[in-house]
Amino acid sequence: MTREHTLNMQPASSPAAQGAAIPRQRRAVRNVVLSCVAVLLLGQLLIGALSLAALLRLGADSTADRLTLIAGRTAGQIQAGLQLGKPLTQYFGLSLAFDSLRSDIPELRSALVVLDDGTVLAAMDDVRVDATRLLRELRRGAPRARESTAEGLRLALPLAEPGDGHKGALVIEVSAGGLPQGAALWRNLWFLLIVTLGAAAVMAVAMKKLPVQRIAAAGWLRLAVPVAIMLAAQALYAAHTVQDFRNVWQAVIQQNARIIGEGLERDFEKILGYGIAPERMRGVEQPLSRAFQAFPLLGGLRFLAADGRPLAQVGKVGDQEAVLTFPLEAAGEGEPLAWLALYSDDAAMAAAVRSRALDAATIALVAMVAAVELMLMLQVLMDRAFSAASAGGSGRPAAAAASGGLHAGGATGRPLPDDPSRLGMVARPVMFAFLFAMALPLGFLPLYARSLLDAGIDDGAAALLVAMPTTAEMAAGLAMALLAGRLIDSRGWLVPAAWGMALALAGNLACAVAGDLWSLTAARALAGLGYGLVWMALQGFVVNLGPAQYRGRNMTALIAGLFAGHMTGAAVGGMLASEAGHRPVFVVGALMVLAAALALRLLLWPYRGAGGGMAVASRAPLGGAGGARLRRLLSDRGYGALLLGSVVPFSIAQVGLLSYALPLHFDALGASTADVGRVIMLYGFCVIYLGPLLGHATDHSRHWKRWIAAGGMVGACGLLLLQWAPGVWGMAAAVALLAVASCLAGAAQTPYMLARERALAYGAAGATGIMRGADKFGQMLGPLIVGALFAGVGMSAALVWTGALYLAGTLLFWMLAPADERSS
Repeated sequence: MTREHTLNMQPASSPAAQGAAIPRQRRAVRNVVLSCVAVLLLGQLLIGALSLAALLRLGADSTADRLTLIAGRTAGQIQAGLQLGKPLTQYFGLSLAFDSLRSDIPELRSALVVLDDGTVLAAMDDVRVDATRLLRELRRGAPRARESTAEGLRLALPLAEPGDGHKGALVIEVSAGGLPQGAALWRNLWFLLIVTLGAAAVMAVAMKKLPVQRIAAAGWLRLAVPVAIMLAAQALYAAHTVQDFRNVWQAVIQQNARIIGEGLERDFEKILGYGIAPERMRGVEQPLSRAFQAFPLLGGLRFLAADGRPLAQVGKVGDQEAVLTFPLEAAGEGEPLAWLALYSDDAAMAAAVRSRALDAATIALVAMVAAVELMLMLQVLMDRAFSAASAGGSGRPAAAAASGGLHAGGATGRPLPDDPSRLGMVARPVMFAFLFAMALPLGFLPLYARSLLDAGIDDGAAALLVAMPTTAEMAAGLAMALLAGRLIDSRGWLVPAAWGMALALAGNLACAVAGDLWSLTAARALAGLGYGLVWMALQGFVVNLGPAQYRGRNMTALIAGLFAGHMTGAAVGGMLASEAGHRPVFVVGALMVLAAALALRLLLWPYRGAGGGMAVASRAPLGGAGGARLRRLLSDRGYGALLLGSVVPFSIAQVGLLSYALPLHFDALGASTADVGRVIMLYGFCVIYLGPLLGHATDHSRHWKRWIAAGGMVGACGLLLLQWAPGVWGMAAAVALLAVASCLAGAAQTPYMLARERALAYGAAGATGIMRGADKFGQMLGPLIVGALFAGVGMSAALVWTGALYLAGTLLFWMLAPADERSS
């Protein structure tokens, strides 16, 4: 039962003690107010950094689109000559093309035409640039390649002779002419500052006016005011940012349409200057078609006579008004001899603007998740502060009284500083900070690995090699998850946690200085060892120190912190990589590991000697008797049915759906990568916020087996649903139901497993480690099984069959697993 204590519940032993308690109360209230304002500032700083970085990326994208349209005209002219039989290696007149680019792009630094092996055929002002990465990307079939540099932006457009002739590219580099969309950025920054200062003032006044008893009371009610103010400030800023995204992208669309029109205007006026009448011009549809394909948001183009009669048309026009009209004169002078009209595809433009607005809203949600995690850490510290203040007169911490005087570590004599039903919430900030650090490079790790490959490596071999760092990290984490459990049972949770933090710190720093793929792979393996140790140590903290009746809620709180850190870390890492490059992200990751160690020192240090009295784990050695206990554990019918019927089938379905099938299926359905990310976020939100609620419900139930079976049925039904709804919404529903299955079964698996007598005999942390090893094993099998089924029956059918496998495992568990046991 959750403790509720307030300052006035602790009677003062004397008037002197009561007078001494007043200053402590005032200091505690002051610290609470300052802490709430600090968390607000951190949350606003995060959402501002993510939003401003996204606006910068939007500006860079618009610059790249503009350059593609301008340079695309030059590349199209060169490509037209190649189609007529001109050899690329002996193409004359490239200097004229460079002059045209110089006049159209004021910030142009260099331009060159190269073969796909890097040989330079011609260069503007003999300025050379390294186009190795761009050419490698074009060889993979990309319609364009771009990269940001310290000097600016590089862009490459493909060129190819007909048949099996030479292939090459037009490469341009432009200087960074200040911040893209600078005015929008500064307006956004000023609005963020005003909203943050206003919210901080409101929060300070509101918290000071709250009664001391309300601030001191443990629970969610105390955080209602600061959380509401913080979320309101973030929602206000997010709405403003969404509108900024909408306005900027609308301006980008109009700018690019004008560039298309101006290019066609110059070409047509040059022909009219030769004295050719518009009615006698032939082949007008070809340049119109190229422009139409270059800018998909155009609905159509018309070439009109002076009196408005249509002479040529591309696309669908209908009865709508032209968004842009260009008069065409002979050599740009005199009366208009013809007109060029551009028509928009309103549906496509609205979809593009809506997509950018969704991007801004997604960023806001990620920042809100991080801010709520900071508030949860603040809640733990507030509980301790007011427990100490309320115990000032009695000399005994209120937490000890609330927990019935329960002592951690037996012989240590130290009372538990927190409510034992909230140990998962105590460890959650540490898990959040550590996973935040480990997830920073997830969004770009394959790209970083590919950048370390030699230029001459075959594309097929490169596809396998770039997966090596991730594979090494996962394999190291799996191995350590199997080994760390027994170490925790014999040495406690702190030693593996400290070693894990040190290994993760060293692994991140090694990644920052890695000069080749093999050193990067070794560095990620080192980080994976640290990840496995810390992950299992925090689970051992919850399992060995928390009472059995609270294991469900404590484990779901810990896993919620894991998903929150994973989600926000990946988003922040992608932002940092796009602005600062890949290597600095690993340095930031190392700093965040230090932050996680600081959180551990701040929150978990009072438990450093705990575990001996409360832990029921056996201290037997790993060999001999330990091997016999392992055999007895694996032969336990309930433990084996849990692994084979619930843990492994769920992991196969989870990774097979989220990591393999979802991106491929959405791509086949025409959905974007951002849509994939948003659906995966749906899974994360369910685990973060629904999981702890179901954990509480699980702790109040004696029927863990039913919860596990219910989770399996829900998850399997989600996959089987794809038999009738194989589209985007069917996939989203399958992901949501799989998340609910994770919450239902995940909250009950640990207490059910630790209620087995053989699991307790083997060791709580050791048995948990084997269960997590089975989880990792299922995650490794997921892509292989779904991929094999996909090759045979198609994607939707493959997921349906995976759902059938999950359902069969659930039924196997229900039939073989014995009834629940509750240990004393």
